[in-house]
Amino acid sequence: MRRDYVDQGYSPKDTDMVCEFHIEPAAGVSFEEASTHMAGESSIDSWTEIATLSPELAAKLKPHVFYLDEEAKTVRVAYSEELFELGSVPQVLSAVAGNIFSMKIVDNLRLQDITFPKAMLKEFKGPNFGLPGVREIVDVQDRPLIGTIVKPKVGLTSEKHAEVAYNAFAGGCDLVKDDENLTDQKFNGFEKRAELTLKLAKKAETETGERKMYLCNITAPTCREMVRRLNVLKDLGASYAMIDIVPAGWTALQTLREEAEDAGLALHAHRCMHSAFTRNPRHGVSMLLVAKLCRLIGLDQLHIGTVVGKMHGEKSEVLALRDQCVLGSVPADPSQNVLAQDWGGLKPMFPVASGGLAPTMVPDLYSIFGKDVIMQFGGGIHAHPMGTAAGATACRQALEASLEGVSLEEYAKGRKELEAALEKWLKK
Repeated sequence: MRRDYVDQGYSPKDTDMVCEFHIEPAAGVSFEEASTHMAGESSIDSWTEIATLSPELAAKLKPHVFYLDEEAKTVRVAYSEELFELGSVPQVLSAVAGNIFSMKIVDNLRLQDITFPKAMLKEFKGPNFGLPGVREIVDVQDRPLIGTIVKPKVGLTSEKHAEVAYNAFAGGCDLVKDDENLTDQKFNGFEKRAELTLKLAKKAETETGERKMYLCNITAPTCREMVRRLNVLKDLGASYAMIDIVPAGWTALQTLREEAEDAGLALHAHRCMHSAFTRNPRHGVSMLLVAKLCRLIGLDQLHIGTVVGKMHGEKSEVLALRDQCVLGSVPADPSQNVLAQDWGGLKPMFPVASGGLAPTMVPDLYSIFGKDVIMQFGGGIHAHPMGTAAGATACRQALEASLEGVSLEEYAKGRKELEAALEKWLKK
Protein backbone atom coordinates (compact mmCIF):
# COMPACT_ATOMS: atom_id res chain seq x y z
CA MET A 1 0.00 0.00 0.00
CA ARG A 2 1.31 3.48 -0.88
CA ARG A 3 2.43 5.67 2.02
CA ASP A 4 0.13 8.45 3.21
CA TYR A 5 1.91 11.78 3.01
CA VAL A 6 -0.97 13.96 4.23
CA ASP A 7 0.24 15.68 7.40
CA GLN A 8 -1.78 18.82 8.06
CA GLY A 9 -0.06 19.38 11.39
CA TYR A 10 3.33 19.76 9.70
CA SER A 11 5.01 23.18 9.67
CA PRO A 12 7.45 23.57 6.78
CA LYS A 13 11.08 23.97 7.79
CA ASP A 14 13.34 26.74 6.55
CA THR A 15 15.13 24.06 4.54
CA ASP A 16 11.98 22.79 2.80
CA MET A 17 11.02 23.65 -0.75
CA VAL A 18 7.28 24.33 -0.76
CA CYS A 19 5.09 23.84 -3.84
CA GLU A 20 1.48 24.82 -4.37
CA PHE A 21 -0.64 22.77 -6.78
CA HIS A 22 -4.13 23.01 -8.21
CA ILE A 23 -5.39 19.43 -8.34
CA GLU A 24 -8.56 17.85 -9.73
CA PRO A 25 -8.85 14.12 -8.98
CA ALA A 26 -10.21 11.67 -11.53
CA ALA A 27 -13.63 10.14 -10.99
CA GLY A 28 -13.74 7.85 -7.97
CA VAL A 29 -10.49 9.21 -6.47
CA SER A 30 -10.63 11.22 -3.26
CA PHE A 31 -8.91 14.58 -2.95
CA GLU A 32 -6.55 13.28 -0.25
CA GLU A 33 -5.69 10.15 -2.23
CA ALA A 34 -4.84 12.15 -5.34
CA SER A 35 -2.76 14.55 -3.28
CA THR A 36 -0.72 11.89 -1.55
CA HIS A 37 -0.11 10.00 -4.83
CA MET A 38 1.05 13.22 -6.48
CA ALA A 39 3.39 14.04 -3.59
CA GLY A 40 4.86 10.55 -3.61
CA GLU A 41 5.32 10.38 -7.38
CA SER A 42 7.20 13.70 -7.31
CA SER A 43 9.61 12.46 -4.63
CA ILE A 44 10.38 9.04 -3.14
CA ASP A 45 7.49 6.76 -4.14
CA SER A 46 6.62 4.31 -6.90
CA TRP A 47 3.39 2.86 -8.29
CA THR A 48 3.68 -0.20 -6.07
CA GLU A 49 5.10 -1.12 -2.69
CA ILE A 50 8.91 -1.38 -2.75
CA ALA A 51 11.41 -2.34 -0.06
CA THR A 52 14.62 -0.77 -1.40
CA LEU A 53 14.42 2.46 0.60
CA SER A 54 15.32 2.22 4.27
CA PRO A 55 12.67 3.32 6.77
CA GLU A 56 15.13 5.87 8.15
CA LEU A 57 15.67 7.54 4.77
CA ALA A 58 11.97 7.32 3.93
CA ALA A 59 11.13 9.19 7.13
CA LYS A 60 13.79 11.82 6.39
CA LEU A 61 13.00 12.41 2.73
CA LYS A 62 9.25 11.91 2.54
CA PRO A 63 7.10 14.83 1.33
CA HIS A 64 4.55 16.45 3.62
CA VAL A 65 1.14 17.42 2.23
CA PHE A 66 0.53 20.02 4.91
CA TYR A 67 -2.28 22.06 3.37
CA LEU A 68 -5.41 20.85 1.60
CA ASP A 69 -8.36 22.97 0.48
CA GLU A 70 -10.69 20.68 -1.43
CA GLU A 71 -13.15 23.46 -2.25
CA ALA A 72 -10.41 25.58 -3.84
CA LYS A 73 -8.68 22.43 -5.16
CA THR A 74 -5.41 23.65 -3.66
CA VAL A 75 -2.64 21.53 -2.15
CA ARG A 76 0.70 22.57 -0.68
CA VAL A 77 3.56 20.14 -0.34
CA ALA A 78 6.82 20.57 1.57
CA TYR A 79 9.81 18.72 0.14
CA SER A 80 13.16 18.27 1.86
CA GLU A 81 15.88 20.18 0.01
CA GLU A 82 17.91 16.97 0.11
CA LEU A 83 15.67 15.59 -2.63
CA PHE A 84 17.10 18.09 -5.11
CA GLU A 85 20.31 18.96 -6.89
CA LEU A 86 20.25 22.46 -5.48
CA GLY A 87 21.72 24.32 -8.45
CA SER A 88 19.77 22.48 -11.15
CA VAL A 89 16.48 23.87 -12.44
CA PRO A 90 16.07 20.88 -14.81
CA GLN A 91 16.30 18.39 -11.93
CA VAL A 92 13.90 20.34 -9.74
CA LEU A 93 11.33 20.47 -12.54
CA SER A 94 11.83 16.81 -13.39
CA ALA A 95 10.75 16.09 -9.82
CA VAL A 96 7.88 18.45 -9.04
CA ALA A 97 6.68 19.01 -12.62
CA GLY A 98 7.62 15.71 -14.23
CA ASN A 99 5.69 12.43 -14.27
CA ILE A 100 2.93 13.78 -12.04
CA PHE A 101 1.12 15.38 -15.00
CA SER A 102 0.72 11.95 -16.61
CA MET A 103 -0.97 10.26 -13.65
CA LYS A 104 -4.38 8.73 -14.39
CA ILE A 105 -5.66 9.60 -10.91
CA VAL A 106 -5.82 13.30 -11.79
CA ASP A 107 -7.88 14.94 -14.51
CA ASN A 108 -6.09 18.27 -14.11
CA LEU A 109 -2.98 19.34 -12.26
CA ARG A 110 -1.20 22.71 -12.21
CA LEU A 111 2.00 23.72 -10.45
CA GLN A 112 1.13 27.23 -9.26
CA ASP A 113 4.24 28.33 -7.36
CA ILE A 114 7.39 27.25 -5.55
CA THR A 115 9.04 28.85 -2.53
CA PHE A 116 12.77 28.27 -2.72
CA PRO A 117 14.68 27.95 0.58
CA LYS A 118 17.85 29.92 1.29
CA ALA A 119 20.15 26.97 0.61
CA MET A 120 18.75 26.65 -2.91
CA LEU A 121 18.90 30.40 -3.57
CA LYS A 122 22.59 30.42 -2.63
CA GLU A 123 23.33 27.98 -5.45
CA PHE A 124 22.15 30.51 -8.05
CA LYS A 125 23.68 33.87 -8.92
CA GLY A 126 20.53 35.55 -10.14
CA PRO A 127 20.77 38.35 -12.73
CA ASN A 128 24.25 39.65 -13.48
CA PHE A 129 22.95 43.08 -14.52
CA GLY A 130 19.25 42.98 -13.72
CA LEU A 131 17.18 46.14 -13.48
CA PRO A 132 19.88 48.39 -11.97
CA GLY A 133 22.59 47.11 -14.29
CA VAL A 134 20.48 47.56 -17.41
CA ARG A 135 19.81 51.15 -16.38
CA GLU A 136 23.55 51.70 -16.13
CA ILE A 137 24.15 50.15 -19.56
CA VAL A 138 21.52 52.35 -21.19
CA ASP A 139 22.34 55.33 -18.94
CA VAL A 140 18.69 56.04 -18.18
CA GLN A 141 17.66 56.16 -14.53
CA ASP A 142 14.39 58.02 -14.09
CA ARG A 143 11.97 56.83 -16.76
CA PRO A 144 10.70 53.68 -18.44
CA LEU A 145 12.74 52.46 -21.39
CA ILE A 146 11.28 52.45 -24.89
CA GLY A 147 11.95 49.46 -27.09
CA THR A 148 10.77 47.94 -30.33
CA ILE A 149 10.88 44.72 -32.31
CA VAL A 150 11.91 44.95 -35.94
CA LYS A 151 8.82 44.23 -38.04
CA PRO A 152 7.90 42.25 -40.02
CA LYS A 153 9.08 39.39 -37.82
CA VAL A 154 10.88 37.66 -40.67
CA GLY A 155 11.39 38.41 -44.36
CA LEU A 156 13.72 41.39 -44.24
CA THR A 157 17.27 41.19 -45.55
CA SER A 158 20.08 41.92 -43.11
CA GLU A 159 20.52 45.36 -44.69
CA LYS A 160 16.82 46.24 -44.48
CA HIS A 161 16.65 44.91 -40.91
CA ALA A 162 19.52 47.18 -39.87
CA GLU A 163 17.88 50.15 -41.60
CA VAL A 164 14.59 49.62 -39.74
CA ALA A 165 16.49 49.31 -36.46
CA TYR A 166 18.41 52.52 -37.19
CA ASN A 167 15.21 54.44 -37.86
CA ALA A 168 13.79 53.22 -34.55
CA PHE A 169 16.96 54.25 -32.70
CA ALA A 170 17.06 57.64 -34.41
CA GLY A 171 13.43 58.26 -33.52
CA GLY A 172 13.96 57.65 -29.82
CA CYS A 173 14.03 53.92 -28.99
CA ASP A 174 16.49 52.84 -26.32
CA LEU A 175 16.38 49.19 -27.36
CA VAL A 176 15.69 47.32 -30.59
CA LYS A 177 15.32 43.54 -30.59
CA ASP A 178 14.82 40.68 -32.99
CA ASP A 179 11.55 38.79 -32.88
CA GLU A 180 11.29 35.23 -31.60
CA ASN A 181 11.45 33.43 -34.95
CA LEU A 182 14.36 35.34 -36.45
CA THR A 183 17.66 33.53 -35.88
CA ASP A 184 19.94 32.58 -38.82
CA GLN A 185 17.81 32.26 -41.94
CA LYS A 186 19.18 32.42 -45.49
CA PHE A 187 17.59 35.79 -46.23
CA ASN A 188 18.93 37.31 -42.99
CA GLY A 189 21.98 35.57 -41.57
CA PHE A 190 22.83 36.01 -37.90
CA GLU A 191 26.36 37.37 -38.25
CA LYS A 192 25.66 39.81 -41.07
CA ARG A 193 22.54 41.11 -39.33
CA ALA A 194 24.39 41.55 -36.04
CA GLU A 195 27.30 43.38 -37.66
CA LEU A 196 25.16 45.77 -39.71
CA THR A 197 22.62 46.52 -36.99
CA LEU A 198 25.23 47.13 -34.30
CA LYS A 199 27.09 49.45 -36.66
CA LEU A 200 23.97 51.54 -37.22
CA ALA A 201 23.19 51.49 -33.50
CA LYS A 202 26.57 53.19 -32.94
CA LYS A 203 25.72 55.71 -35.66
CA ALA A 204 22.44 56.52 -33.90
CA GLU A 205 24.28 56.92 -30.60
CA THR A 206 26.58 59.52 -32.16
CA GLU A 207 23.69 61.40 -33.69
CA THR A 208 21.35 61.38 -30.68
CA GLY A 209 23.76 61.42 -27.74
CA GLU A 210 21.87 58.48 -26.23
CA ARG A 211 22.91 54.87 -25.66
CA LYS A 212 21.29 52.47 -28.13
CA MET A 213 21.05 48.73 -27.49
CA TYR A 214 20.51 46.02 -30.10
CA LEU A 215 19.22 42.70 -28.71
CA CYS A 216 20.15 40.04 -31.26
CA ASN A 217 18.48 36.62 -31.01
CA ILE A 218 21.08 33.89 -30.35
CA THR A 219 18.59 30.99 -30.08
CA ALA A 220 20.11 28.02 -31.91
CA PRO A 221 19.96 24.20 -32.19
CA THR A 222 22.72 23.59 -29.61
CA CYS A 223 24.22 25.27 -26.54
CA ARG A 224 27.58 25.26 -28.30
CA GLU A 225 26.20 27.30 -31.19
CA MET A 226 24.38 29.71 -28.86
CA VAL A 227 27.60 30.33 -26.94
CA ARG A 228 29.42 30.90 -30.23
CA ARG A 229 26.80 33.45 -31.28
CA LEU A 230 27.06 35.10 -27.88
CA ASN A 231 30.78 35.56 -28.40
CA VAL A 232 30.24 36.88 -31.92
CA LEU A 233 28.12 39.63 -30.37
CA LYS A 234 30.77 40.29 -27.75
CA ASP A 235 33.45 40.69 -30.44
CA LEU A 236 31.18 43.09 -32.33
CA GLY A 237 30.87 45.29 -29.25
CA ALA A 238 27.31 44.38 -28.26
CA SER A 239 26.00 44.79 -24.72
CA TYR A 240 23.06 42.42 -25.07
CA ALA A 241 21.84 39.08 -26.37
CA MET A 242 18.31 37.73 -26.64
CA ILE A 243 17.14 34.17 -26.04
CA ASP A 244 13.83 32.34 -26.58
CA ILE A 245 13.72 30.82 -23.12
CA VAL A 246 11.13 28.03 -23.50
CA PRO A 247 12.25 26.57 -26.86
CA ALA A 248 15.91 26.79 -25.74
CA GLY A 249 15.27 25.07 -22.41
CA TRP A 250 16.43 25.40 -18.82
CA THR A 251 19.82 23.74 -19.26
CA ALA A 252 20.63 26.14 -22.09
CA LEU A 253 19.61 29.11 -19.95
CA GLN A 254 21.82 28.05 -17.08
CA THR A 255 24.72 27.59 -19.48
CA LEU A 256 24.14 30.95 -21.15
CA ARG A 257 23.91 32.73 -17.80
CA GLU A 258 27.47 31.63 -17.03
CA GLU A 259 28.78 32.40 -20.51
CA ALA A 260 27.05 35.80 -20.66
CA GLU A 261 28.73 36.88 -17.44
CA ASP A 262 32.13 35.99 -18.89
CA ALA A 263 31.25 37.91 -22.06
CA GLY A 264 29.83 40.89 -20.16
CA LEU A 265 26.48 40.75 -21.98
CA ALA A 266 22.99 41.21 -20.55
CA LEU A 267 20.35 38.60 -21.41
CA HIS A 268 16.88 39.47 -22.68
CA ALA A 269 14.33 36.68 -22.15
CA HIS A 270 11.57 36.23 -24.74
CA ARG A 271 8.85 33.96 -23.34
CA CYS A 272 7.42 32.66 -26.62
CA MET A 273 5.74 29.24 -26.33
CA HIS A 274 5.04 29.64 -22.60
CA SER A 275 1.28 29.64 -23.10
CA ALA A 276 1.48 26.07 -24.38
CA PHE A 277 1.65 25.06 -20.72
CA THR A 278 0.90 28.23 -18.68
CA ARG A 279 -2.39 29.52 -20.10
CA ASN A 280 -4.78 26.81 -18.86
CA PRO A 281 -5.60 27.83 -15.25
CA ARG A 282 -6.39 24.21 -14.35
CA HIS A 283 -3.42 22.35 -15.82
CA GLY A 284 0.29 22.84 -16.50
CA VAL A 285 2.75 25.24 -14.92
CA SER A 286 2.12 28.90 -14.13
CA MET A 287 3.87 31.80 -15.84
CA LEU A 288 4.56 33.05 -12.32
CA LEU A 289 6.86 30.09 -11.78
CA VAL A 290 8.53 30.61 -15.17
CA ALA A 291 9.32 34.18 -14.09
CA LYS A 292 10.74 33.01 -10.77
CA LEU A 293 12.96 30.44 -12.47
CA CYS A 294 14.26 33.12 -14.85
CA ARG A 295 15.24 35.34 -11.93
CA LEU A 296 16.76 32.39 -10.10
CA ILE A 297 18.89 31.44 -13.10
CA GLY A 298 19.77 35.05 -13.79
CA LEU A 299 18.09 36.49 -16.87
CA ASP A 300 18.26 40.28 -16.86
CA GLN A 301 14.87 41.15 -18.32
CA LEU A 302 11.70 39.23 -19.11
CA HIS A 303 8.44 39.68 -21.03
CA ILE A 304 5.55 39.69 -18.55
CA GLY A 305 2.55 40.96 -20.54
CA THR A 306 0.93 44.35 -20.92
CA VAL A 307 -2.61 44.34 -19.44
CA VAL A 308 -3.66 46.72 -22.24
CA GLY A 309 -2.16 44.98 -25.29
CA LYS A 310 -3.04 41.96 -27.42
CA MET A 311 -1.64 39.16 -25.24
CA HIS A 312 -3.48 37.06 -22.64
CA GLY A 313 -3.05 38.19 -19.03
CA GLU A 314 -5.31 39.93 -16.51
CA LYS A 315 -3.97 42.95 -14.64
CA SER A 316 -3.64 41.09 -11.34
CA GLU A 317 -1.68 38.28 -13.03
CA VAL A 318 0.66 40.66 -14.84
CA LEU A 319 1.32 42.68 -11.68
CA ALA A 320 2.08 39.46 -9.78
CA LEU A 321 4.71 38.74 -12.44
CA ARG A 322 6.04 42.28 -12.09
CA ASP A 323 6.41 41.78 -8.34
CA GLN A 324 8.40 38.57 -8.83
CA CYS A 325 10.71 40.49 -11.14
CA VAL A 326 11.37 43.57 -9.02
CA LEU A 327 10.67 42.98 -5.33
CA GLY A 328 13.31 41.83 -2.87
CA SER A 329 10.71 40.00 -0.81
CA VAL A 330 7.35 38.96 -2.23
CA PRO A 331 4.46 38.53 0.23
CA ALA A 332 2.00 35.67 -0.08
CA ASP A 333 -1.14 36.42 -2.09
CA PRO A 334 -3.64 33.54 -2.00
CA SER A 335 -5.89 35.31 -4.51
CA GLN A 336 -3.15 34.93 -7.12
CA ASN A 337 -1.81 31.57 -5.86
CA VAL A 338 1.43 33.28 -4.86
CA LEU A 339 3.57 31.90 -2.05
CA ALA A 340 5.85 34.16 -0.01
CA GLN A 341 9.39 34.41 -1.39
CA ASP A 342 12.39 36.19 0.08
CA TRP A 343 14.82 36.57 -2.82
CA GLY A 344 17.84 36.63 -0.54
CA GLY A 345 19.48 39.60 -2.24
CA LEU A 346 19.24 38.34 -5.84
CA LYS A 347 19.02 41.33 -8.17
CA PRO A 348 15.66 42.26 -9.69
CA MET A 349 14.88 41.58 -13.36
CA PHE A 350 13.69 44.37 -15.63
CA PRO A 351 10.04 43.62 -16.59
CA VAL A 352 9.13 44.06 -20.25
CA ALA A 353 5.61 44.98 -21.38
CA SER A 354 5.23 43.78 -24.96
CA GLY A 355 2.44 42.71 -27.28
CA GLY A 356 0.06 44.85 -29.31
CA LEU A 357 1.12 48.22 -27.90
CA ALA A 358 0.62 51.66 -29.50
CA PRO A 359 1.81 55.11 -28.37
CA THR A 360 -1.72 55.88 -27.18
CA MET A 361 -1.34 53.18 -24.49
CA VAL A 362 1.69 54.79 -22.83
CA PRO A 363 -0.26 56.67 -20.13
CA ASP A 364 -2.01 53.45 -19.08
CA LEU A 365 1.28 51.53 -19.10
CA TYR A 366 2.94 54.18 -16.96
CA SER A 367 -0.01 54.18 -14.56
CA ILE A 368 0.10 50.38 -14.26
CA PHE A 369 3.86 49.76 -14.06
CA GLY A 370 5.48 53.02 -12.99
CA LYS A 371 8.99 53.83 -14.17
CA ASP A 372 10.53 50.38 -13.83
CA VAL A 373 9.32 48.83 -17.07
CA ILE A 374 10.50 48.47 -20.64
CA MET A 375 7.64 49.49 -22.95
CA GLN A 376 8.20 47.47 -26.09
CA PHE A 377 6.29 48.32 -29.27
CA GLY A 378 6.10 46.52 -32.60
CA GLY A 379 3.41 47.58 -35.05
CA GLY A 380 2.73 50.54 -32.78
CA ILE A 381 5.97 52.03 -34.05
CA HIS A 382 6.41 50.58 -37.53
CA ALA A 383 2.81 51.14 -38.64
CA HIS A 384 2.94 54.83 -37.80
CA PRO A 385 1.61 56.84 -40.78
CA MET A 386 4.91 58.75 -41.03
CA GLY A 387 7.16 55.72 -40.70
CA THR A 388 9.31 53.96 -38.12
CA ALA A 389 11.33 56.95 -36.91
CA ALA A 390 8.18 58.97 -36.35
CA GLY A 391 6.58 56.03 -34.56
CA ALA A 392 9.48 55.86 -32.12
CA THR A 393 9.33 59.63 -31.63
CA ALA A 394 5.61 59.43 -30.94
CA CYS A 395 6.28 56.85 -28.20
CA ARG A 396 8.89 59.09 -26.60
CA GLN A 397 6.53 62.06 -26.82
CA ALA A 398 3.74 60.02 -25.21
CA LEU A 399 6.12 59.03 -22.43
CA GLU A 400 7.18 62.65 -21.90
CA ALA A 401 3.51 63.61 -21.61
CA SER A 402 2.93 60.87 -19.04
CA LEU A 403 5.95 61.88 -16.99
CA GLU A 404 4.74 65.49 -16.98
CA GLY A 405 1.15 64.53 -16.19
CA VAL A 406 -0.17 66.10 -19.38
CA SER A 407 -2.85 64.53 -21.58
CA LEU A 408 -1.72 63.12 -24.91
CA GLU A 409 -4.11 65.41 -26.75
CA GLU A 410 -2.62 68.47 -25.10
CA TYR A 411 0.97 67.32 -25.55
CA ALA A 412 0.38 66.49 -29.23
CA LYS A 413 -0.17 70.15 -30.08
CA GLY A 414 2.82 71.15 -32.21
CA ARG A 415 4.17 67.57 -32.20
CA LYS A 416 3.17 66.03 -35.50
CA GLU A 417 4.41 62.52 -34.69
CA LEU A 418 2.22 62.13 -31.62
CA GLU A 419 -0.65 63.90 -33.33
CA ALA A 420 -0.57 61.39 -36.20
CA ALA A 421 -0.41 58.48 -33.71
CA LEU A 422 -3.49 59.78 -31.91
CA GLU A 423 -5.31 60.11 -35.20
CA LYS A 424 -4.51 56.50 -36.11
CA TRP A 425 -4.87 54.67 -32.79
CA LEU A 426 -6.86 56.71 -30.28
CA LYS A 427 -10.35 55.32 -29.77
CA LYS A 428 -13.02 57.82 -30.66
